[in-house]
Amino acid sequence: MVLEVWPRARQRTITLHLPADKSLVKTIEAVNVIANDIMALDFHAKVINKTKLHHLTCYPTRERYPEIPSNLVCAARDTASEMLKREKLERLPLKRQHAAIRYDARTFTCFLKRGYATLSSIEGRIRVSINLPEYFQQYLDWEPVGARLSFDGVHLVLGIIVEQTTPIVRAANTVLGVDTGANNHAVLSNNGFYNSDHIHEVKGRYQHLRAELQAKGTRSAKRKLKRLAKKEHRFMANVNHQVATWIVNQPFDAIAIEKLTGIKAKKQTKAHNRRLGKWAFAQIQEFIKHNAERAGKAVLRVKPNYTSQTCSRCGAVRKANRQGHRYKCKACGFELHSDLNAARNIARLGIAEASRPPVNRPTVAGGEA
Repeated sequence: MVLEVWPRARQRTITLHLPADKSLVKTIEAVNVIANDIMALDFHAKVINKTKLHHLTCYPTRERYPEIPSNLVCAARDTASEMLKREKLERLPLKRQHAAIRYDARTFTCFLKRGYATLSSIEGRIRVSINLPEYFQQYLDWEPVGARLSFDGVHLVLGIIVEQTTPIVRAANTVLGVDTGANNHAVLSNNGFYNSDHIHEVKGRYQHLRAELQAKGTRSAKRKLKRLAKKEHRFMANVNHQVATWIVNQPFDAIAIEKLTGIKAKKQTKAHNRRLGKWAFAQIQEFIKHNAERAGKAVLRVKPNYTSQTCSRCGAVRKANRQGHRYKCKACGFELHSDLNAARNIARLGIAEASRPPVNRPTVAGGEA
């Protein structure tokens, strides 16, 4: 069977460290001040709609900061709107002095093959040289569509967003089902289990340290908690990269994963919610998708309904079939690890998805129409 994926945009970010430029550093500081001013105004006005924000803040901001290009002011407004929306107007967020600012096609021009880019600043257009590392040479033919610029105290950090829109047609003769979870990090339909003992050990240690620091409640304990949270985040990102690489390297043409959107919105027990809160399922799925694109494999997203309750042998659906890690079908007597049974059901749904003709096929009239 052949999977047809019609044209869609794929984006990647090229991160470069550039020598500090006073004009660009001052631009970063000024745009972040504008974003904070707009957020303070909009927070009290209870407005987050970008169009309403434009009418409310455009002219006063331009009069107050005439040296800032108007498109950078618009970018600061959009950032303020999104930050307030993220907080649901419950608290006033604050942008750091040298936090990243946005550049779009009107404020940023990049020539990857020529080795330079230009950025708007408080002193006009600034030209910066670009020296692409060997790894990023694969994106030379991609189209730069925007950038993010920040300052780390020593270097300017420029993240160039490049995009490629291509139709992809892949042969998908074999489909691998992947069941990810908070207990077993990844279980594959080909009987593969990712050993999660080390993950549980490290996360248990972090949880114990977090409880001790929260009990102290001192300022130094709170600073330590922030460092601990970042360290745990880096650990899990590294694990998810390893798991995604292991999954994509399996000898299959396509990978089927569950659509887990909204899974954390369901009200469960406190212990279950805590376990779900530490499960970065969106991150591991994004890593799988990213690695699969590079390997030329397709990723199929299937509905998770009843994948844990359905018998992978006879198809009977009963909630009582699953008890913890044990799955035993009361209809045919089939017995298996519950996560492996779910992975096989996901693979079966993925095969059905791959066999279905695409519904987004463009309508093209023939010569006899």
